[in-house]
Amino acid sequence: MSTMKSGSSGSAHRGLGEWLLQRLSALYLAGFALWLVARLAFAAPADFVAWKMWVSAGGMRLAFALFFLSVLMHAWVGMRSVFLDYLKPLWARFIAQLLLAFGLLVFVFWAAQILLVEAAA
Repeated sequence: MSTMKSGSSGSAHRGLGEWLLQRLSALYLAGFALWLVARLAFAAPADFVAWKMWVSAGGMRLAFALFFLSVLMHAWVGMRSVFLDYLKPLWARFIAQLLLAFGLLVFVFWAAQILLVEAAA
């Protein structure tokens, strides 16, 4: 019987939360996209004013906020996993994650402008 320790320094369930977050966010993204396509195919807003009123409604604003949040989480967890798996030099991982974080921060400000400023105006 061998008494060698495994190379693992963490819990066996370490990646379970990330895996679950990826799957749940993918389900919401797919469901929302399908619903949005169907909604726009059968009852598209007639003009910009109708579109703006539709997006600014409380339920739609919440649905779009959850959509943007799901995109943000899905992109961060997925790309972080890719970077950790395939970018071996620490400096390359750092630069890639820094660029990703900057890009996602721009996305957050863009989404906030849409949901808080444009839809409310």
